[in-house]
Order: sequence, then C-alpha cells, then structure tokens
Amino acid sequence: MPSTATANGAGLLHSVAALLLLALLVWAPLPLASNLPWAWDLLAVGVGLGLALWGWGQASGRAALAVAWQVKVAALCLLLVAAWAWAQGQAWLVGLLPGVAPHDVWALAADYGLGVTPLLVADSGALPDALLRLLAYGGAFWLGYALGQDGTRARRLWQFLLAVTALYAAYGLVVFFTGAEMILWEEKWAGRGSLTSTFVNRNNFATYANIGLLVGLGLIVESFLDARSKADAKRIAAELVEKLVARRSPLLLAVLLLLTAMLLTNSRAGMLTALLGIASMLMLIVLAANPTPKAKLGVAVAAVLLVSGALWAFGQVTLERLGDLPSELDLERGSRLAAYLLALDMIADRPWTGHGYGTFEQVFQLYRDERFAVVYDMAHNTYLEHAVELGIPATVLLYVGPVLLFSMCVRGVFARRRNQVFPLTAAAVTVTVSFHSLVDFSLQMPAVALTYAVVLGVGCAQSLSSARRRGEPALRRQGPEPTLSFSAPPRPAASPAS
Repeated sequence: MPSTATANGAGLLHSVAALLLLALLVWAPLPLASNLPWAWDLLAVGVGLGLALWGWGQASGRAALAVAWQVKVAALCLLLVAAWAWAQGQAWLVGLLPGVAPHDVWALAADYGLGVTPLLVADSGALPDALLRLLAYGGAFWLGYALGQDGTRARRLWQFLLAVTALYAAYGLVVFFTGAEMILWEEKWAGRGSLTSTFVNRNNFATYANIGLLVGLGLIVESFLDARSKADAKRIAAELVEKLVARRSPLLLAVLLLLTAMLLTNSRAGMLTALLGIASMLMLIVLAANPTPKAKLGVAVAAVLLVSGALWAFGQVTLERLGDLPSELDLERGSRLAAYLLALDMIADRPWTGHGYGTFEQVFQLYRDERFAVVYDMAHNTYLEHAVELGIPATVLLYVGPVLLFSMCVRGVFARRRNQVFPLTAAAVTVTVSFHSLVDFSLQMPAVALTYAVVLGVGCAQSLSSARRRGEPALRRQGPEPTLSFSAPPRPAASPAS
C-alpha cells in the first residue's frame, strides 16, 4: 500500500495532467482547428507531457487502472499501424519482402537523371507529421480513458467540454450575425456566407459542433435512462423541465447555441450526421431504459420538434444545398465522386503497401486528369484516403480498434446502472463522426480528432463497472452491479446541475 503522502502526490500529478488535457481541449480549435504544422506539433507536445505526468503519478501512487481487452487490442493495432507507416519510409523495406517494389515516382525521378534512393512511398517527407498526429490522437484517447475512470472527473470534463464547444459556437454566431467574413483576425478565404467559427472549413466546424451538441443532449436526457415505469417517466420529465428553465438553463442554452451554429454552417453532411447521432442516442436510450410507449413517443416528438424548429429557423440554406448533390456526382468534371473513383484507382495500383502515410496530395498530382482544375489535398473520404496511403491490410487494422471501442461503449450503455451518459454520448458521437468521414475529412482536423479521442476515451472508461475500475475481482460481484459510485449523486433525485 502506498503511503498517504505518495498517494496525494500521485493524485496531484493526475490532477495536473487532467488540467493540461482541459487546456488542450480549449486551445485545439483556436489556431484554425490546429491544422497548421506548428499547431499540431504543439498539441502533440502537450499530449506527450500529459502522458508523462499521468505515468509519473501512476508509478508513484501504484493506483489500480482497469484496462479492458478492447483497449489493449486497439492500442496494439494502433502501434502496428504506426510501425508499418514508419517502415514505409525506410529504404531497407524495398526488396526485403517479395513483391514489394519501390514507388513509381522514383523511376520517374531516375529518368530525369536525379540520384535518388527508391522508397516504398511517394514522399517520405510527409510521414513524420502524419505519424506524429496519429500517435498524439492515441495518446489523447489514453488520457481520456485513464483520467476518465474517476466518475466525478469524467462528469466535470463532460461539462467543461460542453462549455468550450458552446463558446466556440457563440463566437461563430457573433461573427456570422455581424456580417464579418473573418476567421479571428484574418479575412475568410473559404466558407464565405457560412458559419465556421475559428475553423476554415464549414464541414469541419459542423462536426466539432455536433460533438458538443451530443454531449449536451446526453446530459439533458440521461435522467430518462432511469425510467422503469410510466410514473418514473412522468416524474423525470417534470423534474427535467423544471431544471431546464431554472438551474440547468445554461445547459439548454449551450445546446441551442451549438444546434444553431451547426445549422448555420450550411453543411449538408453536418446536418444529416447530427440527425444520425441524435437518432442513435435516442435509440440506445429506448433500448436501455425500456420506458413506456408514451415516454418513448414523448422523447421522439420532443427531439423531432427541436430539430424541425431549428431547421425551419436556421437551416434553409442547408436544405437548399441538398439540391446541389447531383453536381457532386458528375463524373465529367472534378466532382467528389470522380475523386473517389480516382482514389480507388490509386488503391488498385498498390492495394497491399499503399503509397505512403500522409502522401495523398502528392499521389493525387500523379493521377489527376484534365477534369480536375484543383488539387485535392484530401480525399473527402477518410477511409479511402487511409487505404490509398497505408494499403488495405493496414487500413483494416487501423479501424479494428475504433470498432471495438464503439462496441464497448454500446455495451456499457446496457451493462451500467450509473453514468451511462458517458458511453451513450461516446457511441452517438462515434456514429456522427464515422458517417461524416464518408464524405469529408473532419476527423483529419487535429481539433476534431483530439476532441473525439478524449470523448471516446472517457466513454470507454465509464463503460467499465465501478467495481472493476476500483480493481475488485469480478468473482466478488454477485447479482446486480453495486450501486455505490464515486461519481455524481444518485439520479434522478439529485442530478448535478450542468
């Protein structure tokens, strides 16, 4: 057993690591979503420092840390993908494996008389930054997972994250309604006429706002997870309405700010994926709580009215943009669908090894034809882009982890009896960002990826039972999960104000 002084020192180090994580969540969206080399380098350094502080505290205090097998497998997959990405840029890999040939770009360079070392990748210079970001996101997940095992800290982090996203939404609304086409102190060069806050791309900010929106909605509706009868549902609904117009009015205001800001981005995918996230959250609540049919109908009607009212008030431009979808499918011009098909050609040429992590823009230059007046620096489909860069096997391995972690959160919604809001929200956010990544690159923005990684980490941490997080053996748990928890006061009688 560690001494009291040692335990206090470990707790202090963990608290400092948690404060640093909060600071990163505040900072990440500010410098253009941290999509600048110096900005994502700074994020990576911050994540590394947070991991060092947490590790120091863990070693000092010898505190128990429950690590689920899904987290272990996800970590292993991430490390294997990182190792493969690093190996892609090493000259010794060429010729080491049968059938592994250098990239065609080096033959072209040789034809021009350039003395080069053939590599498996099209450009090894892009690899360090891409690899650094990947490992930083993994580190952010781990910080969320390790620090989020304390229920009280997890709830405070949730409330803090909602406040941060709402503040960025509020800033975006002020800029939008004043008519200033500015991002911070710079004039907008993209997304004019749409709300982007401190982001350049409206779709990216829509995803970021959706994360905060789902966190806020989760905090609003979590009480309904306790409904086991008609009387429960009525009582919870009455208490919720009373709190939302009194103590919890800031929570309702934050949700409305985020919903309005998201709709004013005019992002079609942002709107549709928000609806998917909300629908998945409501579905999980209904399945987990099994309330009465009237309660189910009431929750569904309330959600429909809220979203419909917001669409009617602020979403006209977004709805009009849905009529522009045919232009995105025109193969005779450089449409998004044409870029997808080009990406499939890239994958077909190097399905096993890929063209090199972080090299999509350079490879696109080699493949594009006269239809493309501009160069796609990203594929507008994260999954295709990873397959182009890493190859199919490594891409599958990369996504094994998130799939397992998502399933862990879904199971946590049904297995837990307290703090279900964390796995519930993490699962709904995963649905949103996963579907948005089919048609855009929001998850490749450092601010979005870092925020999502922390949300997923906390959701997975709170998917574990209280006894397991305390290090108690599973054999001691007989029957229902113990009700003792060190998180928020019991719901719904004394749910903490947000």
